[in-house]
Amino acid sequence: MPTISVIIPIYNVESYIQQCLESVLAQTFQDIEILCVNDCGTDNSMQIVKKYAQKDNRIKIVDLEINKGLGAARNAGLEMAGGKYIACIDSDDYVEPDMFKLSYNKLEETGFDSVWVNMKIFDDNKQYFLKDNYLGKHSEGIINITPENINHFPVNAWNKLYNLDFIKTHNVLWSDGLFYEDMEFYYRFYTKSKTLYFIDQPLYIYRVRDNSILHNDKTGKSNKREDIFKAAKNIYIYLNEEKIFDKYKNSFIEMIIQSIERSHNTEAVTPAVINLLKTINFPSNFEKNDCYDFLEYFIKYSKSSNLEKFFYKCYYIFVLFLTKIIPNAKYRRKYRSKYKPYVFKTLRR
Repeated sequence: MPTISVIIPIYNVESYIQQCLESVLAQTFQDIEILCVNDCGTDNSMQIVKKYAQKDNRIKIVDLEINKGLGAARNAGLEMAGGKYIACIDSDDYVEPDMFKLSYNKLEETGFDSVWVNMKIFDDNKQYFLKDNYLGKHSEGIINITPENINHFPVNAWNKLYNLDFIKTHNVLWSDGLFYEDMEFYYRFYTKSKTLYFIDQPLYIYRVRDNSILHNDKTGKSNKREDIFKAAKNIYIYLNEEKIFDKYKNSFIEMIIQSIERSHNTEAVTPAVINLLKTINFPSNFEKNDCYDFLEYFIKYSKSSNLEKFFYKCYYIFVLFLTKIIPNAKYRRKYRSKYKPYVFKTLRR
């Protein structure tokens, strides 16, 4: 059996897949299998993959019946993985030759369940690197994930090497059918495995291109940011099932607020957050209400124009379903009267 299983979802990347595969095949650590998951694209990506598979039997093709997205494709690769460790690489990115060797050595040395490497961000249009050290403020060494810092790191799956047995034991999966599929996986993994090793070398190269999620999100073109809040709903349910929501409550709230603040599309975001708030419990004891804690915490972060727009829209949409969520009129009036002054205080800034 191979030591490392490399999962590469393939979807319409004919201009990039060759560089991706060449970089994996050129690794100085050779005991790997490469699981190329065919996510039913419409270009010649899979024809290129099949040519490589004919030359190197470490490349295995996993076919999906229909296009399901990154999360489902990674999960399909996970089911087929036979290695001790797994790595995920996006098919338009590439890696430096020593990525797996250095990561493997650190996992074996420390016994941790994951290791992170630093990365470079490459602008495909301008053909230069935007950043040489994405995690530059963190020095090499052990990182302890806590409720206080869990939101301070990138959640992406692709600059990490994971212990496969840990993932299967705890049934950690990527969100199926959602953009921002890494959020749920990240929270599920790092609320259980809280210590990792960070290698401060830019061994992963992440490509930003016109039709990528990251690019569209930053330019305001993406209509999928609401998926963040669908993933947040899954995380909220998970934290409660594991009986750790109280421990991670502030982290959860901070995650939502940071996502709203980065959004360029309040029309899409507002109903998504409202639906999330409907999920958050409304116990009869109003003062212990998780949703109310969210709204109070929200005030501390109401500085950007995006937050103010959301706050304004959120209040007037929110009161429309207060009756359905809080049947007790006494608590409903109390909720509305305490929330309304915050709204106008924010808007008067």
